Amino acid sequence: MKISHVVITSAALAFGSAAFAGETVQASTDCAALQAQYDQHAAAATAEQLSQAKATRDEGEKLCAEGKAAEGAAKLQDAISQISQPSQQPQS
Repeated sequence: MKISHVVITSAALAFGSAAFAGETVQASTDCAALQAQYDQHAAAATAEQLSQAKATRDEGEKLCAEGKAAEGAAKLQDAISQISQPSQQPQS
């Protein structure tokens, strides 16, 4: 009876660890995808938008590198939204 508990517990731990590792890989992929998305939007952004968003992007990249993928992804999404907004230039 005790052996079956050990086997079940070991299997649960193995699958739980694999699931956690999968989440880590997915989060780092999300960071990389968001960084690439930022770079695409940056090509069409104004200098003013880029100067405002660069610090946010850098912070997101740093958080992702530190393993804080959820926080890093949130910062990267914020930076993307900053450069995706229409510029505030007056129309003539």
